[in-house]
Amino acid sequence: MKGNLKKALEQQREYYINKLLLIGVYDSLILDGMTTTELKDEYNYFYYDVPSRKWNAKRKEN
Repeated sequence: MKGNLKKALEQQREYYINKLLLIGVYDSLILDGMTTTELKDEYNYFYYDVPSRKWNAKRKEN
């Protein structure tokens, strides 16, 4: 059971690393130092395009 959990966490980590590399916001050196939770949070942040939504919201206010 312990081996399966470790394998699943490694697969999840690889998934988020590969996706963030494809998006192109980080390089592999930075990603290797991040936890799985940080990787997941960053992926969700950039995948759902939060930066441009915030920018567009500020733009509409002006």
